[in-house]
Amino acid sequence: MPAWQPNIAPLPESTTLERTTAAGRQIRSRQGLLKRVPFWGRLVVPAVLVAGLIAGAVLGLAARPAVSSTKEYAALSGELTGKIKDAETTISQLRSAGSDKDAQIKTLQSAADGVKTLEQQLAEKEKALAGKEADLASREQKFSEAQKQVAANQIKNGLHVVGGDVQPGVYTTAGPDGTNSVGCYYAWMTSTGSDADIKDNNIVRGVATVTLVNGEVFESSSCQPWSKIG
Repeated sequence: MPAWQPNIAPLPESTTLERTTAAGRQIRSRQGLLKRVPFWGRLVVPAVLVAGLIAGAVLGLAARPAVSSTKEYAALSGELTGKIKDAETTISQLRSAGSDKDAQIKTLQSAADGVKTLEQQLAEKEKALAGKEADLASREQKFSEAQKQVAANQIKNGLHVVGGDVQPGVYTTAGPDGTNSVGCYYAWMTSTGSDADIKDNNIVRGVATVTLVNGEVFESSSCQPWSKIG
């Protein structure tokens, strides 16, 4: 059975028109199919074509998947999220380090204040010690002067020249110093030599008093120091 085919008559491509001019000449012209389409048809066809193009574009965009659902978007989003987390971790570490630095600075400041306080206390103690040392030096000087004065006014055991190593005057002793059983011995000698003669002497077991004048040689043995009393 043969296939059915529609019986569509072909449209003429053009139409021949004849017209006679006023001078009696005949003019033939060919009119295309487009010229036979009315004017409103010429406007409708382009509009329909444009609308079709727009509808196709819209349908293409609608059929295109969303950017957020693509693998590229997911990869970029994951990378950005990782970088944000790394940045947040870094910021947290910096804040923690800053906090530790602040604590260290406070500790160092406290230690510095403590050292400053200790330095002030040490300076005060050094000042007080310097005052005590000065006072002690003054006392030692006075004591030394007193000792010198006492020494200058005392006669110890030995051979002495009055007016030389001892001053003339009246001296007294408390008696024997216990170095022998005889007692306190004292004498006036003619000189300091080994061959000097004894001018006068005495032995006492208690207090004794003598008067010495310039030029005399006085000897004391086993006696307590003689102190000048006049």
